[in-house]
Amino acid sequence: MVAKNDITGDSIQTKSASQSYRDNYDNIFRKNIMTPKLQENDSEVGKCGCGRSPTGKCIGWHSLSEQEYQKRLAESKVVQQS
Repeated sequence: MVAKNDITGDSIQTKSASQSYRDNYDNIFRKNIMTPKLQENDSEVGKCGCGRSPTGKCIGWHSLSEQEYQKRLAESKVVQQS
């Protein structure tokens, strides 16, 4: 018994690849040999983008309210001084 699509009534089966699929297969799935590999700058990895981190590295403070940020900043300064 062949399964049927309830809406179209077509039988559900794997069809062969179409010509447009074969023509574009390499464009979709091929890894471009000419693509240069990006060099990661280790000093930029994890860098704070919002400017709130006292260490310069992201520690998740971008999501804090201004009041909570000021509180944690004060606590951080006390810890750094001791």
